[in-house]
Amino acid sequence: MARSRVLLISILVVTTLNVGFTCGQSTQTLRLKLRSRQETATDSGYFHVVEQQVQWDLKRTALLICDMWDSNGCVPAIERSLEMPQRMNQVTRAARQRGATIIHAPSSVVDFYKDTPQRKRALNLPIAQNKPAGLDSWCHRIDKRDLDYPIEVKGCCCATRCPPGSYKEITRQMAALEIHKDDVISASGSEIWNLFEHRGIDNLIIMGVHTNMCVLGRPFGIRNMVRFGKNVALMRDLTDTIYGPHAAPYVSHFTGTDLIVEHIERNWCPTLTSTAFIEAPEFRFQEDQRPHIVIVMAEDEYKAAHTLPAFARQHLGKEYRVTFLSSNPEDRHDISGIETLDDADLAIFCIHQRLLPVEQLAHVRKFCREGKPLIGIGSTVDAFCLTGDKPPAGHQAWPDFDRDILGANDSSRPDLDPGITVTTSPGAGARQLLRGVDVRAITGTNSFFTVQPLADSATAILQGAIAGKKPQPVAWTNTNVHGGRVFYTSLGHHDNFRQTPFERLLLNAIQWALDQSSP
Repeated sequence: MARSRVLLISILVVTTLNVGFTCGQSTQTLRLKLRSRQETATDSGYFHVVEQQVQWDLKRTALLICDMWDSNGCVPAIERSLEMPQRMNQVTRAARQRGATIIHAPSSVVDFYKDTPQRKRALNLPIAQNKPAGLDSWCHRIDKRDLDYPIEVKGCCCATRCPPGSYKEITRQMAALEIHKDDVISASGSEIWNLFEHRGIDNLIIMGVHTNMCVLGRPFGIRNMVRFGKNVALMRDLTDTIYGPHAAPYVSHFTGTDLIVEHIERNWCPTLTSTAFIEAPEFRFQEDQRPHIVIVMAEDEYKAAHTLPAFARQHLGKEYRVTFLSSNPEDRHDISGIETLDDADLAIFCIHQRLLPVEQLAHVRKFCREGKPLIGIGSTVDAFCLTGDKPPAGHQAWPDFDRDILGANDSSRPDLDPGITVTTSPGAGARQLLRGVDVRAITGTNSFFTVQPLADSATAILQGAIAGKKPQPVAWTNTNVHGGRVFYTSLGHHDNFRQTPFERLLLNAIQWALDQSSP
């Protein structure tokens, strides 16, 4: 399936940034949304995406390019880095024109620039009197913020480390990166701190390589600058990692980068994308052809916020790009980052009775209107309606979502039953969906919905029965009113995710929805 190249709004990463530049008499302000992740409850281990809109004075902001060398000890890393300078130049031009300071920090090779005015500018700054202790040292993993480090680092992205003869010696920053006459060249923590104090810089945006090493750990990197009180953000689409699928957690290289970005958003600082400065789709590497799956978890009964991330880590990390969204614990009718659907190739919804703000629901409607594939789980038949309640001001219900999109007829409150018997529906011919699925082994507590009659466009795949009730479809496919492929199942309670046949059913549904062949 051709990968969507539509503008990403978040998550994932990934988020479209509401951008605007306002000019005052002596300042220019950048409005943007910074993405971070907050724990849903203390010590729960589960996080939801949070976007905060801020305004940064660009005269008090620096953009720092970390270690974009002309070579590297890993050949694939060199090749990926070669893709970034064009976009980085676009970003730095836009930021520079509006008053930001641009810092080039090619560690170990700054002497290449010793006679340039940009290098002398860093050397001739007044010495700051408030330099923090430890600023000139590499900052390795520290305290509990790095205990859950998500990927293993083996010094090369390849299973067998690249031999020295396969790459040239590092001599300078990539020549393709523009160094303007007003820029600064330094890889010294002290020099960069002097610059910050001299120019009154409070805000730092870091791009470059490699996120799990230099970007985090250099003296001027994320850990130190956060520790010493600067407002730091990582430009998550203009960075990379030293990681390969041969190392834990054995996911694709690009998923490994996503995991590091999530780690930073949870523990260190927020992130943004290059779209904060230029009107263009988010940057992606040419080899990153993963279909983008957006998983929205906004319910309580099925415990989707626990089961779906674990399912994705185990089964989706090698082939798919996955973004998780959750409803705000303080406002259940707010799903921050829902705009990410604009970039999705597939959405998986586990949503129950959320009346979204009009602008958020518009992204859901747009996704469905474009005929993109959708998978619904559990009480998603009641996704965007709330029985007996009117929507809060500025919010909107979608009472026909179950019929028009899912192909269901949810006509009553569900029964919660621990003894649902699941069988193949009579006449079900969806071989791909049921391939490798032992239906008899799918058991457990589930909501038993009255959904008949299904829409004419829907085809039942599995049916369930409980004592004293007429059998009902519990899994079916549908072609929604906009022509999009839909798979829905009322299964998916947390008990089901302990059962291999159910997880296989869900994997089959993902491949079917994306029009991929099953393995």
